[in-house]
Amino acid sequence: MRSLERDLGLLATSKLFEGADLAALGRALSAAPPRFLEYDAGRVVLLAGCVYDDLRLIVEGEAAAEMTSGEGKTVIVETLRAPEPVATAVLFSPSRLLPVTLIARTRLRVAVIPRKQLLSLSAAFPTLLEALLMDMGRRVAFLADKYRSLSFATLRERLADWLLRNAESRPEGLVVRLQSSKERLSAVFGVARPSLSREFGELEARGLLEVEGRRIRILDEKGLQALRPR
Repeated sequence: MRSLERDLGLLATSKLFEGADLAALGRALSAAPPRFLEYDAGRVVLLAGCVYDDLRLIVEGEAAAEMTSGEGKTVIVETLRAPEPVATAVLFSPSRLLPVTLIARTRLRVAVIPRKQLLSLSAAFPTLLEALLMDMGRRVAFLADKYRSLSFATLRERLADWLLRNAESRPEGLVVRLQSSKERLSAVFGVARPSLSREFGELEARGLLEVEGRRIRILDEKGLQALRPR
C-alpha cells in the first residue's frame, strides 16, 4: 500500500512547488491531503466539456490532451508528463469548461487538489502563486504557437520544426527517438498517417534525414532549419 508521505513527496517535485518551504508545505498538505487517483493506460481521465473545478497534477506517468472535431478527427494538443499540472488556465477561467479530453498514455497517478485549497495554499506560499501564473502564461503562449503553426505553416514546415525541437545530441549526431508510433504522431499534427509518411519519405529522399523505425537521424540540420516556418 502506498504511503501518503511518498505521494506528497512526488507531488512536491512539481515546478508549482519549486522554491516553497518543503517542510511547511508538507505540513499544509498533510493537514488536508489531496486525493490520489489511478488510471490504466488508455483510460479517459477527463472528458472535454466537463467543469474543471479541481486541479489535477500528474505525479506518475504520461497523459495526452486530445481534441476531436465534429467529423471525428482527433488532434493531440499536448502531451503531459509527471510532475506536470493539468489545465491551470482553465481552472481559473470564467466557465471552467475543459476544452480537451485527457487520456492516460501509461499507467497514471494523479493528485486532485480542490480549487479553494489551491487558493489557500497560494496565499500561504507566494512562490506557488507565481508558479501558477507562469504556468498559465506558458500554456497560453504554447496554444498561440500551436494555433499559428496549424493555421499558417505547411505540414513539412511543422515537421521540420518538430524534429529540430525534439532532437537530442548523440555521438552519431542529432537524433530524434519517437516515443510512440507514426500513427500517434500523425494525430499530433492533425493529418492522416499516409500524409505524414510521405513527408518523412520526401525529407529522407532529399538527404535531410535517415529513418530507421522510431529512430530518426538528422543528416542536414541547416537544410531542416531552412524549412522551418518563418
